[in-house]
Amino acid sequence: MALREIIKEIEKLSTADQYRLKEFFVKSLNSYSVSEPVFKEVSEQKHKGGYTCTHCHSNNAVRFGKYSVKVGMKTMERQRYRCKDCGKTFTDVTNTPLYRTHLPHKWLDFVQCMIEGYSLRKASEMIEVHFVTLFYWRHKLLSALKQMDFEEFSGIVEMDETYFLYSEKGKRNIDGRKPRKRGG
Repeated sequence: MALREIIKEIEKLSTADQYRLKEFFVKSLNSYSVSEPVFKEVSEQKHKGGYTCTHCHSNNAVRFGKYSVKVGMKTMERQRYRCKDCGKTFTDVTNTPLYRTHLPHKWLDFVQCMIEGYSLRKASEMIEVHFVTLFYWRHKLLSALKQMDFEEFSGIVEMDETYFLYSEKGKRNIDGRKPRKRGG
């Protein structure tokens, strides 16, 4: 079927069906275009100095076939690697927060929601992923940030003070202060 014939068939559709078709194409194209640069960046950063095994950290690793991943509406092929020393296989995203994630194309939207400070329930409505999944994604992301080295600040750093009420709830024989009343 030629492109002209497809366009003629689309023009025959009702306005509502044309809108649904448009939304389908927008979602499928956005999911592909947003996540692919992330995977390319991860691959380039991991393999700057050659292929390194993520298990034994040996530089004696080789390419070991490809595997298929469904990203949005498309099926992509990704590279696998095998270490000649320990014999284990790994991929570009092994030991990263994206490892074993079924929706990698929605991670950038999730990170944006975290930056904006949205709750998990609000982010789940926006991204259309269950909030329990986002809970686990948040912990994956926080553990990855914890492993990174951020000891030195550069540029301008601003801080504000935050005050918390000191609570001695449940403690007996409190000395040095009057009892608190409700609403104070």
